[in-house]
Amino acid sequence: MLVKLSLLDVLAYRMGCSYLSDLRHMKAQEPLLLVRALEAIAYQDASLAEWNDALRYLAGEEAVQDAAEARQRLLAAIRRAVSDG
Repeated sequence: MLVKLSLLDVLAYRMGCSYLSDLRHMKAQEPLLLVRALEAIAYQDASLAEWNDALRYLAGEEAVQDAAEARQRLLAAIRRAVSDG
């Protein structure tokens, strides 16, 4: 049986989070590491629904109609959080 992780689960794993909710409570330079993790994932590597789930969960933004746009908006939102930090 093949089990595929969701985009959010992959991000949590790459960030070393014990729980998915830990992605929302990052400290210090962790958001910058999350940006790097996201940059390594092409928009084609996850479905539009997964990108929108991540966009809503991590950035609190509305869903969009294009996976590439969802990825870009997510990256922009996290970068803003890093610079505002």
